[in-house]
Amino acid sequence: MIRKFHKWLIPALFVLWAMLIFFFSSQTYEEQRISPFLGQFNTPYWYEKLGGISFMYGGLEVSVHTAGVAGFLEFFIRKAAHLIIFFVFGFLTISVWRTFIKNSVITFSGSLLCVLFYASADELHQKFTGGRTLLWQDVMLDTFGGLLGILCFLIINRRRKRH
Repeated sequence: MIRKFHKWLIPALFVLWAMLIFFFSSQTYEEQRISPFLGQFNTPYWYEKLGGISFMYGGLEVSVHTAGVAGFLEFFIRKAAHLIIFFVFGFLTISVWRTFIKNSVITFSGSLLCVLFYASADELHQKFTGGRTLLWQDVMLDTFGGLLGILCFLIINRRRKRH
């Protein structure tokens, strides 16, 4: 009985997590904005410490000078959220595949393709949400996060089999 329940627990968690990602993608930029909270870091100290960092992302310069300290920090928090959310998604994806398919190559490649597909669909969905944009860089970041989740699952699974 418990084994049968466990077999469907992981797919249920996978579906719930996919729904959570969809929910976050449905929120406008304004609904997700945390820069007002981060405004407390808009001080000369943080401008000086972070002022030398500048790079391009999605065709725009990301720096303290273009976004302010709060916007700059929010950028990193939002990208970390992409990575973490899709890390869990990748972990759950390979868990589902592993539950039903035992072939390692098919499990790995199928899981990675699912992550890539969902990351792409997620970005496309964001294009139709107010104040959000479609960025291929975010698809790559999401896919990388998913890949890390898949690799973490494989490492844990391998260590568990050794013991």
